[in-house]
Amino acid sequence: MVAKKIIDKAASGAKPKRGRPVTGNAKTPTERVQALDAALLASGGRLLNRLRLSAEAVEALAVLAKLDGSDRAAIENSLIERAKKIK
Repeated sequence: MVAKKIIDKAASGAKPKRGRPVTGNAKTPTERVQALDAALLASGGRLLNRLRLSAEAVEALAVLAKLDGSDRAAIENSLIERAKKIK
């Protein structure tokens, strides 16, 4: 019976629905970012807004980001490793 419904829809020209079903609980991008930021802060993280880097630091970040996969990972790994050397 399910196959018949699919054939009938295809014959009528109606496209089958794709993706997840609509739940009505979808968050806006702003709500998702706010939730991620709140979780970061709750776990002891910190937001750094408008961080300014010199040209030399930008070049160094580009090199490290290639190794670590992203700017954020490069910055976090560099901070953590430097702090371990000091301790």
